[in-house]
Amino acid sequence: MTVAAVITAAGQGTRLGSTLPKGLVAVAGRPLVAHALDRIGPLVSTTVVTGVAERIPEFVHVVGGRADVVAGGATRQASVWAGLRALVDRGIGPDDIVMIHDSARAFMPTSVMRATLAAVEAGADAAVPVIPVVDTLVTAPGEGDAYGQGVDRDSVRAVQTPQVFRMATLAHAHEASQGEAATDDAALVRSLGYQVVATDGHPWGFKVTHAGDLALAAFIAEQS
Repeated sequence: MTVAAVITAAGQGTRLGSTLPKGLVAVAGRPLVAHALDRIGPLVSTTVVTGVAERIPEFVHVVGGRADVVAGGATRQASVWAGLRALVDRGIGPDDIVMIHDSARAFMPTSVMRATLAAVEAGADAAVPVIPVVDTLVTAPGEGDAYGQGVDRDSVRAVQTPQVFRMATLAHAHEASQGEAATDDAALVRSLGYQVVATDGHPWGFKVTHAGDLALAAFIAEQS
């Protein structure tokens, strides 16, 4: 059984205020996608990075032969689908395992990834790392910007990556959902009745989104 990965890096990084695609934005002197490869690399034998179509040569240079690079799509879902097709072309079969990761979550510890992978190796159709929510939550403001209703934060979790699947499971979900939008791959899989289990995530698996996140990312990079 082979373990493969798709790392999505086709986001433009607009909210970071960068002219570079987010995956190419440097933290501690190295692009985010390179940091993501560092941490997932020990667990997989084949990796595909989905990059911004117009910047493919730059992505190829950055990954340095550690992964194949293909053009991503207009949405994350389309990018994952492009990555899955590329893995099939490289011989990844239905019984193999695929880890879907985001370059924006480049600092997720390898130990957390390993535990999520182990859940699928033990028989789950899919596994996803999650963490508790620490903020007070309310529903979106109503009419007149009225303060929303409280949400029990103990009943919710924040979802991270990598999300891990049997290849056949995830391919089935993407094929069945063409034309439908989903926030993540686990949602596609669960909608078809597959078993998705939760594993413990980690605060370092946060999503680099805004310019202020880069300082935290740099601190983590220096610690690991």
